[in-house]
Amino acid sequence: MARGAVYYHSQFKFHDGAVGEKRFVILNEPKSDEPYLVLKTTSKLHGKTYIPGCNPDRGVFFLAANLESMFELDTLVQLREIFPFTQQEILTASLKDKTLNHLGDLSDICVRQIINCIRKLKDDIRQDYFVLVTR
Repeated sequence: MARGAVYYHSQFKFHDGAVGEKRFVILNEPKSDEPYLVLKTTSKLHGKTYIPGCNPDRGVFFLAANLESMFELDTLVQLREIFPFTQQEILTASLKDKTLNHLGDLSDICVRQIINCIRKLKDDIRQDYFVLVTR
């Protein structure tokens, strides 16, 4: 599991306790005692328009449809809400529970652009997560 990998999770646990289907992007390559940090994505734009790439005022990174192969619709990577997963949670979800599936990997340039966009939101990101993502 590498930075920029995109996964589909059929039993994703949201901060409000709800569980549902979600695609997410891995932000870091953790050391053995660190969590994987992920950003969820959405293709629900609610009629709003976005500029391609970083939209720091809205806290999102906009990917136009098919710019990255695993996103066939216009997609937002939601930057302000970072979700931690232990390495054990990732292994259990992918190997035992079969609720986690690898869809592909973002291009290197796209990953760098997302990380640079997160840098613009430093004050909105939990500090320990910011350090893990930007190192």
